[in-house]
Amino acid sequence: MPNYQYKVKKGPGETATGVLEAESQRAAVARLRDMGYFPISVEEYAGEVKEQAAQQVRKAMNRITLKDRNIFFRQLANLSEAGMMITKALRTLSAQSENQKLVQVIEQLRDDVQKGMTLADAMEAHPKLFPPMYTNLVRAGEAGGMLEEVLWRIVTFGEQEEELRGKAVSAMVYPAFLLIVGSTSIFILVSFVFPKFIAIFEEFNAQLPMPTRVVMAICDFMGFWWWAVLLAGAGAVAATISYIRTEKGRRQWDTLLLKVPVVGKVILKYEMAKFARTFGTLLDNGVPVLTSLRITSDTMSNVVIQDEVAVIHSGVTEGNSISESLNGSAHFPPMVVSMFSVGEESGRIGEVSKRVADAYDVEVDRAVKAMTALFEPLLIVIMGVIVGFLVIAMLLPMLTLSSAIS
Repeated sequence: MPNYQYKVKKGPGETATGVLEAESQRAAVARLRDMGYFPISVEEYAGEVKEQAAQQVRKAMNRITLKDRNIFFRQLANLSEAGMMITKALRTLSAQSENQKLVQVIEQLRDDVQKGMTLADAMEAHPKLFPPMYTNLVRAGEAGGMLEEVLWRIVTFGEQEEELRGKAVSAMVYPAFLLIVGSTSIFILVSFVFPKFIAIFEEFNAQLPMPTRVVMAICDFMGFWWWAVLLAGAGAVAATISYIRTEKGRRQWDTLLLKVPVVGKVILKYEMAKFARTFGTLLDNGVPVLTSLRITSDTMSNVVIQDEVAVIHSGVTEGNSISESLNGSAHFPPMVVSMFSVGEESGRIGEVSKRVADAYDVEVDRAVKAMTALFEPLLIVIMGVIVGFLVIAMLLPMLTLSSAIS
């Protein structure tokens, strides 16, 4: 959002100046008036380039995380439960939040609600922070007069999602650390350490073993072209990430991930847990089935699973049951199909969905632990074999030269 430099009247003969961030000049004037000031002049602020760059850095550092959003909803639910009006609750949260970007969003929500908008409509203006699922739940809670209860359900959903994601991320930290440290060590050995030994071997003009000659060739190349290897590696990573961000690349990448042994199972279980929990939470809060399926499809992380949920939505639209539509999908396990069939027969689809989600939460936890238990020793063995080969290749000529000298 642009910045506006303002000059306001605070009291009799007292003025103040400053810079305010707002969506438009009119919004800046309205916010200053809400703060109790009389605006004298409000003009768009074109600060120095350094100041703009610093603002961009601060914005990047103040990004709103999943944890920040969960804390916001928990605090809002607590204040609502205490009987505080939404506008006053938002003002309180704005004053105590430490994330400046979140403060700006909360202040905008408060301003919009004060102007007569519902909280759901105000949240809808910030789709990156409040996905359609959240806005639809809040809208259902406001329409049914149970906003406080809905807020607590959002808190439960968000914290379960945060916990599930945290388990997956934390489990991959140590293997990633091993991979980075091992790759860096091998790069340093081949590029800077071993070339010094090779210079010694060349002085003796001795016949070198095959492993040593192979390592020498690699070291000769890396000794001169290590910078090119780094640039090529960085370029390959950047190109891959750029391609994955395209629609075609994302689809191919997500399809590949589902086919990778062990990793594919973890991703599939995670997507099943997310699907069941999102769908069940929406249904329990009075959101229609078709709307719930459409919103759930948008929340899926994997494009392939997202497409399958969209197909399920089309099947239900044509008159099929949820279980029948699920049965035609390629990745939804038979257990999920059976559970939804039971839920449709008993009329408790929302409750059954949450049970499926709870079951898959446990499955994800187990699958992640199994994957970690497999990857850690595998990485250690691979790195050990590579480093061992390099060391032995350097030691063999030393033994040959020492025996020749004696």
